[in-house]
This record gives sequence, structure tokens and C-alpha cells, in this order.
Amino acid sequence: MKTSIRITNVEKSFGSNPVLKGVNLEVEGGQLVSILGSSGCGKTTLLRIVAGLERASSGHVYFGDELQDPISVEKRSIAMVFQKALLFPSMTIGENVAFSLRAMKAAPKDIVKKVDEMLELVKLPGFASRRPGQLSGGQEQRVSLARALMRNPKVLLLDEPLSALDANLRVEMRNFVREIHDSFDMTTLFVTHDQEEAMAISDKIAFMDSGVLEQYDKPSSFISTPESQKVAKFFGCRNVFHGKQNENIFETQFGGLELTKSTGRGKLLAIRQEDLSIGKKPTKHSFKATVKAWQFVGSRISIECEVKNLSAGEPISVIVESDRFANFEINDSVDISYDPAKLHVIPRD
Repeated sequence: MKTSIRITNVEKSFGSNPVLKGVNLEVEGGQLVSILGSSGCGKTTLLRIVAGLERASSGHVYFGDELQDPISVEKRSIAMVFQKALLFPSMTIGENVAFSLRAMKAAPKDIVKKVDEMLELVKLPGFASRRPGQLSGGQEQRVSLARALMRNPKVLLLDEPLSALDANLRVEMRNFVREIHDSFDMTTLFVTHDQEEAMAISDKIAFMDSGVLEQYDKPSSFISTPESQKVAKFFGCRNVFHGKQNENIFETQFGGLELTKSTGRGKLLAIRQEDLSIGKKPTKHSFKATVKAWQFVGSRISIECEVKNLSAGEPISVIVESDRFANFEINDSVDISYDPAKLHVIPRD
């Protein structure tokens, strides 16, 4: 049976500095969940509490129905991989991978067989006699993962294991992490500050900010239905407007935008820049704007426009992304069109 993880009301302070503020999180057995957030948000501290490397100031951690608080780190059914591989340089790769089995005094022939199987699994067959200094960064992390998995853990904890790798290798390794997770009967917590990484491999994402769990949901929900302005901004939404909802109209500072009936209620409206289109003719759902600047963003063009603030007179910036920028000049008057079904009212300030 796959082990679930339940974190209830966990708080942690270092001196007078609160790092975790009443975190509640339930992870279904067998899922890969990313704990995502910027540096200092508390994600690594939360992972270390789950591992038993830190003790919570208050709150509890359960694996299934078993309380973990009184269980020492070496007796928890976990394996942990850190940002740096931390291999023993004086040992061969085979000896590094076999470390936990040797500590448990397993039979030598069983150790050799298990090491060979594990190196095959992490796509490093024939590497047993090499030394850590002969490996690339990605290979070192594969060895570190193989060593961790030798314990047959119920819970795998990964603390930014890919952050020291170059961009191309990170993409390769994140897919590999997902493959390994799917090969074992375990539950995985993956700490990262990279939203693309989390979106690519997670069953769910736990997004943290300043010690608070802001949103816990499937990856697509962070794009379509962010629950706070912090979530919307972190996941790349550059248009968040204040206003108030009146039936199916959201009154912004630059006019009313039509909503679908299914949209929730709140005082902030999020419109992703890729969900807007720009043209020179009005549509049923459009508003007037003026082109002010543009720049290439990858293969697309980010166009900054201004609309008139009807109440204060100060212009408001609206960002549009397009795959073309034909026939528009700076200071041109344009029409920005939107799809009511893709507007999202943020429920929390």
C-alpha cells in the first residue's frame, strides 16, 4: 500500500523569525508533489521536518496514520536526495550505492546483485568501479538517487536536486525523476523554485510564500484559476486589475469586462497576456488601448499597451503576447480583445 503524507498545522520559528505559519498539506499515496516557491519561503524547512532533520515548533507529520514526530530520521521509511550529490569521494560508485546495504550487513553477493540492478535502473550500467570525480553533475545525481533508493523507501524527498545542473541537463533529469518515481511504489516530495520544473512532472503543486501554503492544486489550476495575486504573478500572469464585480460584469479602472456565469467572486481580476489579442478593429469583447513598447519573449512578442484610468486619469499598463507584430507602431491606437471564459476573478487579495 502506498504511503500518504499528512502535515497538520506545522509551524516553525528560528528564534523570533517565523519560517512556517500553520502549514496543512495532505499528499495521496503514490503521488509526486512539488513544493514550489522562491528562496526563503520555507519549502526546504518543511521538507526537513518531514524527514525528521528538523523538529517543528508545533504541529504534526503523519505517514499514513502513523505519527512521525517521535521517530528519528534514521528510522523513518524515507530516502532523501540533496541539491549536491554528497557522494563519498574515497569510495567507488558501487560502494557509494551499496552504503546502506553494507551498513545493514547484507550478504556480499546480494549487495553486488542489487547494486548492478540499481545502476541499470538509473541508466549507469558498468559504472560500479568508477569514482565520483569521473562523473558529470547529472551522473552524480543519478548515483545519489540510486543510493537513496537502495533502502526501498516509502517516501522519497528531493531537495532541489537539479538546481546545480545546466538547463538542458535539468530537462533531461526532471523527466528521469518522474520515470524513477513511477517505477517505485512510493510517494515523492520534490522541492524546487522552478515553476516550469514543477509543472512538468508533478501530480500536484504546493505553492508557498513567506511560510504560508498559498495554493495546493493540480498544475493546470495555477494557470487557469490562481487563488491569490501572489500565485497569479509567480505563474507569469502580468495583468491583475483591481475592481468590483457586478453580476456578470467586472468593473475595472478602465471599464467593465464581461464574465462568464461560472466565474467566482472577488476584488481582483487576472487576465493572462497570452489570452488577449490585439488588432485595429473593435470586437464584441474589446477595449481601446495605445501601444507603448514591445520586446521579444522567446518566440513571441510582448506588447505593452496603456489604457485610460477612468477614475484617476493615470494610464494603466496592459500586456499582450502575440506571435506577430505586423502594422503596429508606438503610440498607435489599438483594440485589445478578450475571451470572457478566460477571465479569472481572484477570490483572495
